[in-house]
Amino acid sequence: MDDFFSVVSKGVIFVPIIVVISALLIKFNQNVPPPRKNVSVSPTAAATPVQAKSKKINIDLKGPLVCRYKSDNQEYNLFVKNKKVDLEVKSNSKTIKYDLSSYLPFMEGMLNKDITTLESMANQYLGRKIDLEAILKTCKKEDFK
Repeated sequence: MDDFFSVVSKGVIFVPIIVVISALLIKFNQNVPPPRKNVSVSPTAAATPVQAKSKKINIDLKGPLVCRYKSDNQEYNLFVKNKKVDLEVKSNSKTIKYDLSSYLPFMEGMLNKDITTLESMANQYLGRKIDLEAILKTCKKEDFK
């Protein structure tokens, strides 16, 4: 019985080694065709991406700056001074005031990169199309209380 286990244990060790060696020999002894000569490669034109004209607006957020914009039955008044931004929205006989100063770093980055992204976000939240460029063009250096 000891002879049986001796033969089996040697077989368990040597059979995988023989299989791995024969697989490696088969793999590396294959004839690889030589590379073709006289193969001409013609250069292709590289595609260059065309960037859409981005709308960048530089605005002085230290102010004092007042922006007044009227649309439909609403009036927007934006007041900027020392990086403090207040928005006043008048609709019918109601006036709502917003402090936008906490959003200033985000808006600053969006205005300097591309205003179209900021416009699309504003359109999504307001539910209608607005033109931020037209609004920002109404801004004038003017002191306020």
